[in-house]
Amino acid sequence: MSNEFPRSPSSSIRHAVATALAMAAAVFAYEPLAFSAEEDVTQLSDIEVTQDPLRALSQEPSASSFGFSKPLLETPRTVSFVSEEQIALLGIASVDDLTRVVPGVYTNRRWGYQGGVDIRGTSADIYFRGMKRLQLQGHARTSLSGMDGIEIVKGPPSPIYGMGRIGGYMNLTPKAGRAKTGAYLQDAQGFVEVISGSWDHAEASFGIGGPLGLKDKSGGYYLYGLIEDSGSWVEPVNVKQKILQGASSIDHFIGPFRLEFGGQYQNSNTAGAYMNRATQALIDHGTYVTGTPLVNLDSNGDGEIGFRETHLNSPVRGNVIAGNQPLSQRFNWPTIAGTTTLQTFDGTDGFDKVPGIPVTMLNYLIAHPEINCPAANYMRTLPAGGPLPISGQLPVGFVLNPCNVGTTQVNPRRGAYEKEQDAQVSLAFLDLVYDPTPDFTVKNQMFYDRLETWKNSQLPYGETQSIWALEDKITVTKRIPADVLPKWLSINSLASINHRITSAWIGSGGGDFDFRNDVMAGDGHLIANASFWNNREDASYATGAPRTSDLESKYTETGVGVLFDVDLFRKTNLIMGARFDWAHAEATDRARFSETCTAASPCLSASAATGLVGMYLPAATSEGSDKGPSWSVSLSQQLPFGLRPYFTIGKASIVLDGANNTLDRSTVDAPGGFIGQAKIKEVGVKASLFGDKVLVTTAGFDQVRTDVSNPLDPTAAADVTSTKTRGVEAEIKWVPTRDLFFSAYGVHQTVEYIFATTANIEMTGRQLGFQDVLDPATGAVLYPAEAFVYGGRLQVVLPAALRSQYLKKNGNPVTQLGLNASYQITRRFGLNIGANRFSSIPVTRIGTMQIPAAKLLNIGATWEGNGWKLQFNGNNILDERYYRPRNGDTVAGLVSSMPGRGWTLGLKHDFK
Repeated sequence: MSNEFPRSPSSSIRHAVATALAMAAAVFAYEPLAFSAEEDVTQLSDIEVTQDPLRALSQEPSASSFGFSKPLLETPRTVSFVSEEQIALLGIASVDDLTRVVPGVYTNRRWGYQGGVDIRGTSADIYFRGMKRLQLQGHARTSLSGMDGIEIVKGPPSPIYGMGRIGGYMNLTPKAGRAKTGAYLQDAQGFVEVISGSWDHAEASFGIGGPLGLKDKSGGYYLYGLIEDSGSWVEPVNVKQKILQGASSIDHFIGPFRLEFGGQYQNSNTAGAYMNRATQALIDHGTYVTGTPLVNLDSNGDGEIGFRETHLNSPVRGNVIAGNQPLSQRFNWPTIAGTTTLQTFDGTDGFDKVPGIPVTMLNYLIAHPEINCPAANYMRTLPAGGPLPISGQLPVGFVLNPCNVGTTQVNPRRGAYEKEQDAQVSLAFLDLVYDPTPDFTVKNQMFYDRLETWKNSQLPYGETQSIWALEDKITVTKRIPADVLPKWLSINSLASINHRITSAWIGSGGGDFDFRNDVMAGDGHLIANASFWNNREDASYATGAPRTSDLESKYTETGVGVLFDVDLFRKTNLIMGARFDWAHAEATDRARFSETCTAASPCLSASAATGLVGMYLPAATSEGSDKGPSWSVSLSQQLPFGLRPYFTIGKASIVLDGANNTLDRSTVDAPGGFIGQAKIKEVGVKASLFGDKVLVTTAGFDQVRTDVSNPLDPTAAADVTSTKTRGVEAEIKWVPTRDLFFSAYGVHQTVEYIFATTANIEMTGRQLGFQDVLDPATGAVLYPAEAFVYGGRLQVVLPAALRSQYLKKNGNPVTQLGLNASYQITRRFGLNIGANRFSSIPVTRIGTMQIPAAKLLNIGATWEGNGWKLQFNGNNILDERYYRPRNGDTVAGLVSSMPGRGWTLGLKHDFK
């Protein structure tokens, strides 16, 4: 299997526009087959243009929540709907943008693409037409511009969907050639669009749909394409992608069954970047610590640092283990001098200060008198000291050069860059549907999803992935005939069976030494002394970096479920269902390089026959089976004045795979199995008021993963965290006239671990206990305390005695508020405005840094006429300087610098 994938070609906006127009022209030249239908012609999305042109109140039936086609008002769960029209109006391009309009959706990112989504503080699933997708992580953008609608469902999926995550899921409905009424377009119609904007944003897209006939069978199709070649907020990070998506439908393809089929191909090429060396001073005042590492690790002068060079030039004391590496060290939580009493960590000042400088730094400065500057000369007179890691010695590669250390005002558009991230994403679906009446339906859905990626980071993490999933699901609904039931009773039933296979391979190696590079020096690109070889560029032991992870996993899921939708006395609704899943998994760690060989974990000897040089762990395989139940019960009541209170309780099962869709061997071998359990309690009120012009949703919820009881959680590698989430949220949408739209939301939620889990927390040198080196004459800072460790990464072990004090899972704001409004001033001209406020966020579980609250304001304007539409969107127009934490809650010093004031301008032509 080749690890190299096609790259997106470099192109200007002219080339992007020309390509999109050429693609559209090729489609326009297609002459549709004969079309015959007695149905009325309709728009694909069935928009009621006279009352709710944005489809904001979403009264159309949907099966995304439970599987039954029900209006969202009658669905006893918290569901937010974002229509195609809202996507276009608000410029929503990625899942990150959903935060503007959907409560409880807040996703951290590292620039490049945002593929995954967090809901209610935990990672969530993404479905495509009701079928679960692979986790895209940050490898490729989840494209939203080609969608007819997006539903965000809070809590686990319905029992008929299969196992899913407790936080929620997002269901994407692509533009299709068939309307929900069953009608098809009589003639071709579509659009072409170009968008330009801040930071060299440039993209072009097209869409076209029309009739598709096959002999005497009627049908329809829709094609969507996009090409992008843009810059981004982070200066060296480019964003390139190509997307082609299609969906078709043919009635009576096999007897009475309708065929629905289509797919999507996407190629994404970008890079990731974090703002490194983040401190509270940087967040609050923009103060960045500058300087390059003291010791040049690139001793052979080839421009990048290899594995052996790191060990030779920054040697460790004692055995090389996970917490004792040349650029990675672990520290014990300090105690009060002369006692065993643990110190109290102060989020501002950290631990008690320890005088002196690392002995390795002192010895190096003495041995190299050519390092000649006032700071270096003075530091040679200081005693050895400072905090000591568990190994007893801080390797010399950690410290920065005192002759070029200083501070400056940060450029928020800089960052510690990865070199390149390339992904090819493809999916295909084929459904056979029988639904002439809603009283009896049969659907067979086949779905294939594939993700091929590689990451080339010189920090030095390198990664190659090959992942695919194949699923088949049969769903049958049957309404019990009214003549066999009492008049006060109505029952609709559903049964489902599915089988899913997920196969994944990932090869990777190296760590991320993001802090070594001074992003404010020069143009911010990596210097040789901060640039590393990785296993993709050079996997040799002699000069490069061997692969340290080579994992292959495969697991199958088979489940059956039933669901009942019961109406009592017409105003009381009961939905109850259950399913049971069986799963089998196999995970194999292939032979891979290790620098932590011990008697308990022996390594293979070097072998000329195999070509292995150095220390390699032997291959090992884990295999096991597991099973799990899921169930839910929901009750709602229609009351006067349009009120509908409800409550839902349920339990969900989920395969505890990682963020890259792999099952770790430790998870397969876990005593409790690799299927996790979670439960939900939710109570709320929905209301349609003032003649169905106002839709209100309120809810309180309690969600928890229940299956973990061991403080040393063997399933810690899983992407589904062992947490509990509690909160309340409210959303209101108001459409007083077809020209005016208003929406607002608020959410308050907390996420905590359900037991006192172990943790290794990153800190700065100042927080760890290093002191600033001050000029003895003036008192000015010659060498800031942070500079003692910016050449590597350190962690402090959270003691068992303190774990229960730090159960809060950080990374998401506790409170989120959102407001959006649009007004169509004239038939051609409209305005929109949006605002958000996110509360402050502690970084790491112990609060090593606090990201302040952020207030954002967005505006937009549209003009349209004669099939043309000109749209302007201004984002963060107050130019708020704000950050988001990195994923996880143990990493300090890395944050995402969020965009300042920016704009996009789009020109779109609709044709019929």
